[in-house]
Amino acid sequence: MTNPAQNPAQNPARNPAQNPAQNPAQNPAPQPDFTPDDLAAAGAPQGQPDPGYVWPTDPRTLAALEHWQDLKFGVIIHWGLYALIDQCGSWSLCRENMGDFMDPPASYSGDLADYRDFYTALPSRFEGADYDPTEWAALCRAAGMKYLVFTTKHHDGFNLFDTQLSDYKVTNPAVPIGYDVLRKTLDAYRAAGLETGLYFSKADWGCPDYWDPERPVPDRYHNYDRAAEPEKWQRFVDFTHGQIRELLTQYGDISVLWLDAGWVGEPHEPIAIDELADAARSLQPDILVVDREVHGRNENYRTPEQRLPSEVPDYPWESCITMTRGWCSMQVDDPAKPTSEIIATLVKIVGMGGNYLLGIGPDATGALSRHIVAGLTEVGAWMRVNSPALYSTRTAHGRVECHTETPGVEWSYTHTDTHVYCLGVIGDAAWPGGTVTLRTAWGLGDATVLGSDAPLTLAATPGGYRVDLPAQSGPYAFALAIAMTMTRP
Repeated sequence: MTNPAQNPAQNPARNPAQNPAQNPAQNPAPQPDFTPDDLAAAGAPQGQPDPGYVWPTDPRTLAALEHWQDLKFGVIIHWGLYALIDQCGSWSLCRENMGDFMDPPASYSGDLADYRDFYTALPSRFEGADYDPTEWAALCRAAGMKYLVFTTKHHDGFNLFDTQLSDYKVTNPAVPIGYDVLRKTLDAYRAAGLETGLYFSKADWGCPDYWDPERPVPDRYHNYDRAAEPEKWQRFVDFTHGQIRELLTQYGDISVLWLDAGWVGEPHEPIAIDELADAARSLQPDILVVDREVHGRNENYRTPEQRLPSEVPDYPWESCITMTRGWCSMQVDDPAKPTSEIIATLVKIVGMGGNYLLGIGPDATGALSRHIVAGLTEVGAWMRVNSPALYSTRTAHGRVECHTETPGVEWSYTHTDTHVYCLGVIGDAAWPGGTVTLRTAWGLGDATVLGSDAPLTLAATPGGYRVDLPAQSGPYAFALAIAMTMTRP
C-alpha cells in the first residue's frame, strides 16, 4: 500500500496542485468590489425633463468656465459624522430603502425609531485625531490635481464650518475636534496652490424647518405640508441662503459652488435658486454655480456621477468618481482602484473634453487609506511626464484618429493651439510598438513621445500621416506629442 506522505499525488498537503491553500494560482485572493452605491439615482430630481444645457451669458462666468476647463483634474473630499459609523454619507438617516447605503450600520443594535437620536449624538465622538489637511493637500498637488471641492455639510446637516445659523456644527464646544475644519482645509489647499470649491447639500435633515423632529420622516423630503405652513418653509429657504452667504463672504475665493441634493427645487421644494445663484455671483463674480442634476441656468457644468458620458458632450462637464468603493475611507487599509484604472479614466475623460473629479475621503480619525496615498503618488509620477497632454487642452475627438495593427493600446485625443496629443492607454502591460496611422486634416510636424528626447519621423500619407512608434512601457499610458504646422477644417 502506497504511503501518501511519500506520494505527492495522493497527499494534498504536499501537492500544491491539489491543495488550493498552497497554490495561489488556484486560490487567488478575492478582488475588491468597487461597484458604487446608486447614489446618483438617489440624489437626482425625479421625473424632471432635460431642457438641454444652458450656456451662461455673463462674460465673467464664461471666462471662469473656460479657465475651469483648463484644470482637468480635481479632487472631491467627503468627511463627516458618517465616517464614525463606517459609512460614506448620511443616507442611513433616510428610510426609502433604495439600497444598503440607506441601512443603519451593522454596529447599531437599537430600534429604527431611535436611530435618528443615535445619529444626531455622533458629534460628541468627532475627534479627527489624524486629520492633517496639509498632508492631504501636498498629496493632491503632487498627484497633479488643480482644484478641490470639499464638503461643507452633507444631507445630515452637520456643518464642517463655523456657521452662526446652527449649533449642529464642528465648532460647537461639545464637539471634540474643536476647530473650523473647512477653514483649515481650504487654507491648506490654497497654500499648496490648488483652487477651492464647496460642496453644499441643499437638503438639511438636521434643520427643524426641513425635517420637523416631532413628525415622522418617511423619505428624503421635508416632512410637513409646505402649503399649510409656508412660514416654516420660508425659514428654511432663508436659512439656506444665509449659509451660502456665510460661506461666500467668510472663506476667501471660491471657484465652484457645488450644490447637491437635486430633489430640492421646483416644484416640490422651491428654494429661490435663481436668487441664491445670482447672490452667489454677486458676492463672487468669478464663481461657477453647479446646481447638480437640475438642468438650467444654474448648472454651469454637468456632473455625471460614477460614470462617463456615452458620447462626447458638446457642453462643459465633469465626472465625479470615487477612488475607493465609497466617498470615504473606512479604515487605513481600505483598497483603492488600481492606478492603471485611474490613469485610463483620466485619459478618457480629458480625451472626451471633460474634467475628472476624483473622490477620496478620510476615515473616522481623519486618516486617508494607505492605498489612496500610494495610488495618488503613482498618479503623480505619471502626471509629471504626461500632463502637457492634459492641462489646457480641448478634445480632438473626430479630428484625429490613430490606427495600429499592434493590439494592446486604446487611443484618446487632445489638442492645444500648437500641438496634437495622441494618448495611448496600455494598462499594466508593455506595448511592443508598431506603425501608427494618423488620419487628420490638420497639418502636423515634429513628433515625440512625452518623456523621451528621441524625435519621431512623420511620413505624409493620403488623408494623414504614418509614424513608427518604439515599444512603450508606460506605465499605464503614453502620449504622442505632435506639433501643428497648420490647421484645416
